[in-house]
Amino acid sequence: MKPASRYDWQRTAIYVLLALLALRLLSMWAIPLTDTTEARYAEIARKMLETGNWVTPLHDYGVPFWAKPPLSTWLSAAAMGLFGVNELAARLPSLLLSIATLWLTWHAASRRSGREAGMAAALMLAGSALFLGAAGTVMTDPSLMFCVALSQIAFWRAMTDDSRLWRYLFFVGLGLGLLAKGPLAVVLVGMPIFVWVLARNAWLDLWRRLPWISGTALMLAIALPWYLWAEHRTPGFLNYFIMGEHVSRFLDSGWKGDKYGFAHATPRGMIWLYTLGAIFPWSAAMLVWLARHGKQAWRLRKDNDGWLFYSLLWTLMTLLFFTLSGNIIFPYSLPMLPGFALFAAELWQRARQPSDISRLPLIALITGALLLVLTVLQWTHGNRYFRTQKQVIAAWEQQKPAADRHLVYWDSRREFSAEFYGHGAVRTTDKPEALRASLAAGDVHFIVTEQRDLPSLPADIRERFAPTASFPVMKDTMLLLRDKTFVAPAQ
Repeated sequence: MKPASRYDWQRTAIYVLLALLALRLLSMWAIPLTDTTEARYAEIARKMLETGNWVTPLHDYGVPFWAKPPLSTWLSAAAMGLFGVNELAARLPSLLLSIATLWLTWHAASRRSGREAGMAAALMLAGSALFLGAAGTVMTDPSLMFCVALSQIAFWRAMTDDSRLWRYLFFVGLGLGLLAKGPLAVVLVGMPIFVWVLARNAWLDLWRRLPWISGTALMLAIALPWYLWAEHRTPGFLNYFIMGEHVSRFLDSGWKGDKYGFAHATPRGMIWLYTLGAIFPWSAAMLVWLARHGKQAWRLRKDNDGWLFYSLLWTLMTLLFFTLSGNIIFPYSLPMLPGFALFAAELWQRARQPSDISRLPLIALITGALLLVLTVLQWTHGNRYFRTQKQVIAAWEQQKPAADRHLVYWDSRREFSAEFYGHGAVRTTDKPEALRASLAAGDVHFIVTEQRDLPSLPADIRERFAPTASFPVMKDTMLLLRDKTFVAPAQ
């Protein structure tokens, strides 16, 4: 077989990146918002746009959401303000931030090790399962990943060239990180930098090359006003956010103080298993690479300027940090993915023979194929594989309820996707007295319940309502119940 030229494989790589982008856009359009995490953050952004309260995100009307800073909420709310309240607009900022992170990764690798290394890093990042999944998903982690990547790459540029812009972008990334996820962003950026500077005894360069006084002032100017304003609007925010979400959540796997859900108790060290899934298919490809190049791995370690060591620290320090926590979820490894892509691309570049035919584009397409399968399953099987209430809300709206009427979910859990698609007209309760009060007020003519919860609905209410539609949702069926006396208003 004739060896592929540099131009050929890089052109193929560009086509693969465009294909991954097209597949992600398709899935963003075809797959509804899913409960609980994505739909909750989308609904928080929708409420921000509806109420005009851009200072304090709302978990419910009148109930502040203190768990996360507002950067991703601001962006989703602004996108919905421009393009309408829909899932594509809510997801768009995460996609754009992920593309920006991809560009930063490509730029850093290309500048340091050449165009081939840059394209390899872009493929390794874009083709990672967690990156492709998070790109275009409504959650806070893509904004944190972007901010960490901006600061990490800006630090490297500040230490290796005379760019004044990158020196200040380091602090811009930290300031935005404080608005994306809080002090965690500073910790994730600071740990690899501290170890790298310590190992290279580069303290003097660190002091000389970064504008610490004016840069810190810039960082605080970006983030501090919102923190002070948020505490002024809803006293108690800083204590809950700093001590609860950062200290108690990190140290206590059984933390009972979560106001918006529950602690995700996991065995310490679980982050490493999550990461193997996050970087798939590269986690599998690494085994093949080690089998072929393991004997020369020691020779590849040569690192005069510290680039390989720096990208390795970026990769590992995030994982070591979360190893100490017994309260994590799988997206926590997202901020290390650009570092992993830079490290892996550098090793690939050093080990690759000029005559090799690059298989990177083909490997990167694996996650795209999996995403396509998920999209087709959603399109052909409705809600069997995703928990979403979009179809239920559409059926309710077809019944032509009056504009001032509400839809009640008889459930112990909140269906945030129903609240989002219902534009604030959905309520959830599992208390008979609350449901009877709503019925007595005359503003409820429809109830939604799962098939398994129907027997718990009070008998007098069951007699008054009759099923009018049903929808399979994962392992159960959602029933739309209609008041037998309800007559749709004339249009």
